[in-house]
Amino acid sequence: MTAEPARAAALTLEVAERVAESAAVVSLRLRAAAGELPPFLPGQHLPLRLNLPERSLATYTISSDPGDLSAYRLSVKLEPGGKGGSRHLHGLQPGDQLQAEVPRGRFVLQEDDRPVLLLTGGIGITPALSMLHALARQPDRPVVFLHACRSRDDLCFAEELAGLEARMPGLTRITVFAEGSAADLETARCQHLGLIDRALLRRLLPLDAWQAYLCGPDGFMAAMRAALASLGLPDGEIRQESFGGAPAPVPAAPAARAAGATADAPTIRFARSGTEAVWDGSQPSLLDFAEAQGLSPDFSCRAGICGSCACRRLDGETEHTEELIDSPPEGEILLCCSVPKGDVVLDL
Repeated sequence: MTAEPARAAALTLEVAERVAESAAVVSLRLRAAAGELPPFLPGQHLPLRLNLPERSLATYTISSDPGDLSAYRLSVKLEPGGKGGSRHLHGLQPGDQLQAEVPRGRFVLQEDDRPVLLLTGGIGITPALSMLHALARQPDRPVVFLHACRSRDDLCFAEELAGLEARMPGLTRITVFAEGSAADLETARCQHLGLIDRALLRRLLPLDAWQAYLCGPDGFMAAMRAALASLGLPDGEIRQESFGGAPAPVPAAPAARAAGATADAPTIRFARSGTEAVWDGSQPSLLDFAEAQGLSPDFSCRAGICGSCACRRLDGETEHTEELIDSPPEGEILLCCSVPKGDVVLDL
């Protein structure tokens, strides 16, 4: 049986500043009510305990400079109907307090010198902002940042991005308006009209060992990942943070033994679907493994926070790879941060 994980440390944060970035996006600068803020890596998110009737936990990416721990900045888009706590956060004012956990998440900028592609859509720009601030400390590192939004009314952080661009000679920044005009091009509000497609990516990206970081809605993510794959970028060099789901997985043959799997590698059986496959350790979690077999488990945060991917373990042993905020019910595991300790049967 999986051991009970320790509860993550809690933070009390206070709203220091509220900035309207656009009609739909508000940024909140959150400082520690007492003591110092824990450090975070560029791309990580902040789990909030909102204690709302419809949702007690929500995660928002930290959009500020990881080198500035005077405050965390969260940039929040008001969702239709105020879902996910966004209406509550939009209503906060300086002096209001929030309870949070320490920053977490595996979608982080890798520390090396390879060229970087940041490819974002809509409010998916938030992790890229944090990454760009970190990359500004490597000003000559080649970086291409493509951001897609509907129009100039939806464009946020233009002044901040211009300041980063001035400090980063290795940065190529392209803004794409789906519903822009010739005037937007003439005034350099954007550099491309329409959609980001394979042709645009091919024109911008030289043949090189790029690391790609994708963030945005699920349809955008699926299209961008497919375009990059068609250009020959290895799948292992594409990292993503989905704001609404993952791209459709490529099904694997049931019970296939993947390259790298040893003779005693665990077998994972998904009881309801009748699918069975051998775990070779190439996937970071049982959620990713299930998707690779063509299954579509429920999920939301992919970080062991929301509980959406809870699944009954019918047989076998697993372990959680993340420190959980709340433990799932007895007999259940969180697929997004679980790995097998041997043969496992899941109710999926």
